[in-house]
Amino acid sequence: MDSLLDYLDQIEDILDASKSVPFSNKISVEKERIYDVMNEIRLHLPAEIRQAQRIIEDHDKILNDARTKALSILKEAEEDAKVLTNEHEIFRRANEQATDVIEESKKTARDYRLSAVDYADGVLEKAETTIKDMTVNINEQLRLTIEHLNETTDVLYENRKTIRGGR
Repeated sequence: MDSLLDYLDQIEDILDASKSVPFSNKISVEKERIYDVMNEIRLHLPAEIRQAQRIIEDHDKILNDARTKALSILKEAEEDAKVLTNEHEIFRRANEQATDVIEESKKTARDYRLSAVDYADGVLEKAETTIKDMTVNINEQLRLTIEHLNETTDVLYENRKTIRGGR
């Protein structure tokens, strides 16, 4: 038996194998077997505690190393920031270039917007022309249809008149 879980399993087996006391929830346990398992736990417990202590120490060491490294990185970043601050001319030029890029982007966006407006105007003009042409065509078709219906109505009237004998 090496681990505490094994010892706990052994105690559980002892309890499961114990005889129950009639008319109660109690059991009769062999005291010596329980004491034997408890002594084994005591003998092996310090090794497991030492192992846990080593794990805690390793954890603390890792945390301390991480803190030291973080402080080193912070110190290096502060030094880099001082150098960058002292290099104001580079910052000024970068700022000018950024301004130029922004202005060029605004000009390009304006050009795109104007092109889009021109394109949309062309599409709308074509749609307007198509609709006007369709309106003229529909009006002509309607005029022809009305004319045809009037002629048909006249023929029907004449046919009715003929059927009635000219009356």
